[in-house]
Amino acid sequence: MIEADGTLTRAASHLRSNQEICKYAGLSEQEDAVITIDAPLIVRNKDGQRPVERQLTKIFGPFDAGPHSASLKNALFQKTGRIQQFVRMLERRGFEHRPRIRKQQSQRVFLEVFPNPAQVILFPGITHSDHCHYRAPRFKYKQGRSWIETQCEWEIYRARLLSLRAKKPPITFSPEVKKSLGVDIEDYQGTQYKALDDLLDGVFCAYLGYYFWYQGDEHCWVVGNMETGYVTLPLCRMHNCPLTAGIRL
Repeated sequence: MIEADGTLTRAASHLRSNQEICKYAGLSEQEDAVITIDAPLIVRNKDGQRPVERQLTKIFGPFDAGPHSASLKNALFQKTGRIQQFVRMLERRGFEHRPRIRKQQSQRVFLEVFPNPAQVILFPGITHSDHCHYRAPRFKYKQGRSWIETQCEWEIYRARLLSLRAKKPPITFSPEVKKSLGVDIEDYQGTQYKALDDLLDGVFCAYLGYYFWYQGDEHCWVVGNMETGYVTLPLCRMHNCPLTAGIRL
């Protein structure tokens, strides 16, 4: 959770139910909030990929930042699935589903984000005359990837998050969050590691919400649409960015 002054006050990875999330974030209250959700919110296709996933794969696949497929074959994305239950829960609390955020204005909105391509955009390499983009960290443990490699990639992700103190907009970390992030990751594997993996994604998703609120619509890149599915990403504002070359924004 990030306050309007840029303070990341708290972060948790142990929340599992929609009710726990709403209670932790105080979403039953009438305070303004921008809620970023790392999950497909609009899924109309019966099988295969959403159009937005094909677009993201084309643009960000070379950076190891393409998405998994979402379709109605997966019960998670069906009307009775947890994600749609969460969407309805937010709407009952007065939140509006909107992919673009009004700059530093009062609003109660939620939107879909995707951390991997957002990292590719927000952490470029910059020279005196140009810039380039790098792959997202491979911090998810899976077959064929050793624990030490996974943990090293987690360290890269954490370093990127800590560098947000020097980004625009900058954030500051509360003592509680600093302590949560300050673990020796080599001590963690299995389900204990998964909790810390989720923690980093949660912190970055919160930053994306703050970024969109702080910067406003001109810094939002909405890939896709509200009919078949979308993802809101930061827009690289650097000259001749290869990510957006030939794309109508």
